[in-house]
Amino acid sequence: MADASWYRLDNVGKFYAAQAGSPNQTIFRLAATMVDEVDAQALQRALDATVAQFPGFNVSLRSGMFWHYLEPSGTAPRVTPENLPICYGLHAGPQSVLFRVSYYRRRINVEVSHMISDGRGALEFLKALLGAYVAERYGLPEAAACAYAGTEAQKTEDSFTTNYDRSAAGKAKKPRVFHLTGLKTDADPLYLEYHLSASAVHAAAKDAGVSVTSYLIAAVICAVRATMTARDRRRAIHLDVPVDLRSLFGSATLRNFFGLAFVSYAPGAANASVAEVAVEVQRQLTAGCEPASLKRRMMAMIKLEKNPLLRAAPLIVKDAALAVADAPARSPLPSRASAAWRWTNARPPTWKASARSRPPPASTSSCAPTATIYPSASPAASSARR
Repeated sequence: MADASWYRLDNVGKFYAAQAGSPNQTIFRLAATMVDEVDAQALQRALDATVAQFPGFNVSLRSGMFWHYLEPSGTAPRVTPENLPICYGLHAGPQSVLFRVSYYRRRINVEVSHMISDGRGALEFLKALLGAYVAERYGLPEAAACAYAGTEAQKTEDSFTTNYDRSAAGKAKKPRVFHLTGLKTDADPLYLEYHLSASAVHAAAKDAGVSVTSYLIAAVICAVRATMTARDRRRAIHLDVPVDLRSLFGSATLRNFFGLAFVSYAPGAANASVAEVAVEVQRQLTAGCEPASLKRRMMAMIKLEKNPLLRAAPLIVKDAALAVADAPARSPLPSRASAAWRWTNARPPTWKASARSRPPPASTSSCAPTATIYPSASPAASSARR
């Protein structure tokens, strides 16, 4: 990518590119809370170093005759104080950079457009940024060593295309699903943060004999069930669960490379406990994460992209078709679950605390754009939201 003048969007990126400029842009955030107040100048130097290492993030969206594509930005991204609502739109025109780094007090935020990367790829960028920041802020050069060892070609590989196998494509039958109702505020969405004891959740999941992921998804299902009428309970509560495909295909790409596992639960007349629902969720996730299942769905997505009629259609027609296809996803609908991480006191053993040089990250967390953050929003961001 360092020498590339442009590169193609991956399969998922092409879908998200059709949202460019709209209020429905799909943006996600990763954040790290430091021990000390953020030093903006040190963070800027760290960002400069990180972008040099991961040039595929410093790109802008361009439009061709048949497809959108990405082009390296001609300007260096700047660190800014947090002054916008969380996951605010990134693409406003051809010069827009598709990621943002901001800070507020002790928190460093990285917001990324799904056009260029997914959670796993952005996490590698964040880790490199934090390492470079530690080196700049605390004079610990060893912290700048980046654990990601992929080559430039591996960083920007379109792993969907690389691993495409037309013969493996297939469709899964979808049940009739329950659709959430209520007022939607796409232009100014509300974000909430909910804190739980990790040890308590882990213990509850262990008692139920399931993973934490299955247990939390079951809790969401039970919460949705509580809003359903007796008639609604015949329909399935449906959740899409993103699954990282890198280990399945041996990929090291930093671009989008994930599939979806589906969970459907029809409550009926029963009021099963969270633990009982979690057992069923675990069963479906286990089946949905089988390599054959993930490959079948992934190949079906790519097969659509490679349809000769679709490929020959001009970009304006493609964008319109994708907007129509996306309409059901923008109506009140089932849910999507996404992974979230938090590490408390995450300090490599080479970092040593002292009165003069304390190790910065106290915690690191990530959230999907449809979940989390903001009791501690900056005053500017809060006022912008009002």
